Amino acid sequence: MNSTTSDSAAAILLCAGKGTRMGLTDRSKVCYDCAGVPVIKRILANMRAGGISRFVIVVGHLAESVMSALDGEAGVLYAYQKEQKGTGHATACGLRALEDIGYSGPVIVSMGDKIVSPETVRRILDGAGNPNAICTCGVQRREEHPNGGHVIVDSGKALGIVEFADVKQALANGSTIRLCEREFSAEEVAATPWVNTALYRFDAKSLSLALSTCGSDNAQGEIYLTDTIEYFARKGEVSVYRVENPDELLTYSTKVELRSISRHFLRNASTLLKEHPEHSKVISAFIARYGDRKAVIVRAPGRVNLMGRHIEHRGGSVNVMAIEAATVFVAAPREDDVVHLANVDSSYPEGDFPIGIAPSEVGTTRKWLQFLSSEQAKTEIAENRGSWINYVKGATYRFRDALDFNLCGMDVMVDGTIPVAAGLSSSSSLVVATAEALSALNCLNMTDSQFVDLCGEGEWFVGSRGGAGDHAAMRCSKAGRIVHLNFKPFSIGKSVAFPQSCSVIVADSNEQSKKSEGSKDKFNARVAAYEFAFMLIKRQFPEKTLVEFRDIAFCGAPDEVKHMLSSIPAKTTRTELLKLLPESHEKLNEIFSTHADPGEYDLYGTALFGVSEIVRASIAPKLLENREFVQFGELMNVSHDGDRISGAPAEKKGTGLEYECGAYACSTPRIDALCDLMNSTDGVLGSQLAGAGLGGCVLILVENDKAESVLKRLNEEFYDRLNLPHSAFVCKPSEGSKVFY
Repeated sequence: MNSTTSDSAAAILLCAGKGTRMGLTDRSKVCYDCAGVPVIKRILANMRAGGISRFVIVVGHLAESVMSALDGEAGVLYAYQKEQKGTGHATACGLRALEDIGYSGPVIVSMGDKIVSPETVRRILDGAGNPNAICTCGVQRREEHPNGGHVIVDSGKALGIVEFADVKQALANGSTIRLCEREFSAEEVAATPWVNTALYRFDAKSLSLALSTCGSDNAQGEIYLTDTIEYFARKGEVSVYRVENPDELLTYSTKVELRSISRHFLRNASTLLKEHPEHSKVISAFIARYGDRKAVIVRAPGRVNLMGRHIEHRGGSVNVMAIEAATVFVAAPREDDVVHLANVDSSYPEGDFPIGIAPSEVGTTRKWLQFLSSEQAKTEIAENRGSWINYVKGATYRFRDALDFNLCGMDVMVDGTIPVAAGLSSSSSLVVATAEALSALNCLNMTDSQFVDLCGEGEWFVGSRGGAGDHAAMRCSKAGRIVHLNFKPFSIGKSVAFPQSCSVIVADSNEQSKKSEGSKDKFNARVAAYEFAFMLIKRQFPEKTLVEFRDIAFCGAPDEVKHMLSSIPAKTTRTELLKLLPESHEKLNEIFSTHADPGEYDLYGTALFGVSEIVRASIAPKLLENREFVQFGELMNVSHDGDRISGAPAEKKGTGLEYECGAYACSTPRIDALCDLMNSTDGVLGSQLAGAGLGGCVLILVENDKAESVLKRLNEEFYDRLNLPHSAFVCKPSEGSKVFY
């Protein structure tokens, strides 16, 4: 056979397996990201560089994910293996696809979890130096692949391959193994130093004949592709390609192995600096602190929530967009489990902590709460109270406890442009950046739902008990669009183009609200009021199907919902709650432990705000899509009235639940005054508190052509009057969190 050229070579990639050891649920094993690129795309890129132009991808389990990952790839055909009948059967499926297009030349067969170097592809296409061989079999030393099939080699020629399971069976039975008319004891086969790499070059027509001779009388009851090696060996048509360098052929069967091979594709910080000059400050600081290491860049933006405050942890939805300001990490993997953190801003001191060992059982939310209430956690939090590193630590610990393998440590340099404690989620962006870095360096390949839930719970480490809305906004936002996100369960809903006729101005009140300090008690008391109201309503109306607080808003007509809310005490104390809910003392005391006793809980005001905000958030996408910006602005004002603690609420302009405001009361007098000023300004459609409250920013929806005059009035009548720095800017929807490899 002559040397192969790029226009005459084909490959069959076997991608129909279930990948059970990877714990897959949403994608095929071959679709896992490896340093930002699906493994299957890396395989095709290397094979193209090595001389392959046609590909048959044999799919089965989760076939759609494979086809989606390869969308747009040229020269790709698919063959479907309906039943898992072994590698020989899968290869036969691929051969039929080649036969259908009239191809009968040389073909490489490989597993879909094997990244082969271009040089190796070229050499195996050329028969590993023996172009007359019809079959070339790749082998490597046992220490590189201890569970590979055993290859019997005599005088440089392969006599056959015995699968690992069959060798185990022969050892157990004391039986012999026959290859090319020779008998081998099971011990002889087990002792061979060579194992199969599952990488082959065949002549397509000859392979079809060889496969027709293969049966399934073996330990796994499957048709083995490896049985064809003996077929060709009998005819003297096999050559052997020895894989001397493990880097020639990168393969994985576990998440830890995938993490290991991904390191080959990370690039040095100096290379990232050339490609991403916009992050030069933090990359240069990383190199100065840690050296020119292989690393990734992580960007986690701030966010604004146009509708849906304080409700995602109750199953409500949010309508969000990311902003350009962001937290940026440059992170490099370590060989130990230590996370070391340094900050471009020297006012944030360096620090480090060990990740620790993943638990023997994957930690549930319940176990995470138990950890947070443990003396170990309380001591650790108390010793570092107020430290920015606690946000990184909380996310890291939560991800550690959710995994079945140990995370690697990392060296991190941090930079940030999100105003601190301004309601734009600078703290949550630290959590998301940490999670993105951990995911990238450990190849976690989580779904958006898993990622978002763990981020939300990770932030509980600092003491607050909020939801995951901020983290979801940062993860899932899209440039130029407002994204609707649902919770409990999490899903990404409709995204709507940001209206060209409007702008959003973000105005910082310059009042800070730090969740890591005193505000957490107030936040957690509001969340507790939701819980208590829900427990009482469920008890009062057992005929209703209420799983989440959200369900109250949609379980009947508006008047019926209001009637249900009016059945609970307007305000109550802890003592009264214990009397009202005698069967729930354990849960009540658990909730009490998350915050200082406020004296009274405003159950009715909190519940009415939650129900009405849930309705507002649910109809927001339709209002935006229908360009009903005036009504959207009105609902922003109603929403803020639910947080208002001073000044008069706006006049009620409708009778639906969406026009109720309730009393969540997380604003401040300064923020209320800022909203009042804006709502009396020409061109302003609506304004509201941004974020969790007790300080921070105001969001202002304005007509585009009035944005400059609105900013001018803000500066003159708010910032200058209070002798504050001008801290307002026009915000455009930015892309969500991202990793640069």
